[in-house]
Amino acid sequence: MTDIKNILNQNLDSILKPNNNFENQVKKIQQEVSNKYCLWHRKGESTHHNNFGLSGECRDCMAEMQKGRCTVDVCNFELDTYWTVRNFWLKVDIKGPDECWPWMGATRRNGSETVAYMPSPFHSAKTQSASRVAFWLARGYTGKYRVFHQEGCDVLCCNPLHLYIKELASVPQPTEITTINLSYGNIFDRAKANAEAEPGAPE
Repeated sequence: MTDIKNILNQNLDSILKPNNNFENQVKKIQQEVSNKYCLWHRKGESTHHNNFGLSGECRDCMAEMQKGRCTVDVCNFELDTYWTVRNFWLKVDIKGPDECWPWMGATRRNGSETVAYMPSPFHSAKTQSASRVAFWLARGYTGKYRVFHQEGCDVLCCNPLHLYIKELASVPQPTEITTINLSYGNIFDRAKANAEAEPGAPE
């Protein structure tokens, strides 16, 4: 009888005591999210920084997507990501708003799967599918959510109007791409202006 009581007490203690493994997992998740920002973050601004959902989606981007944001504009991004963003769009055959925009960059699996370079705060790999990158750069950073093409769409298509995420069915689909701009102007003037705008910069 005493042995049974001891076993019951031990099990009860294990239930009532804090679960160190669970606490460690929570801390690990908090550390992973801490001090991370998405592609749309601007230096010196609080938006698109440390504000992520369970799938790594940027909540600030999600708010902009709810307003219908859909642009192809390299000026939306910080200067240090300019070349990455611009090089991506230069590999997309941008056509009319209702047409498919074929990816002209790297592919695999006999040309049925696209491969685009784009680092992400929630992916260990430096490459993503071109449709996912197009969605991130045109509408917002959605983390680990998979991006799909509309029915009848070219498998290589990167037209943001043809892309959607099944789990985000409540997010309105944009009716148009409001801006298409692949030029940053004089990037050296822009870099100088950004440096002068930073706190503590010499006047």
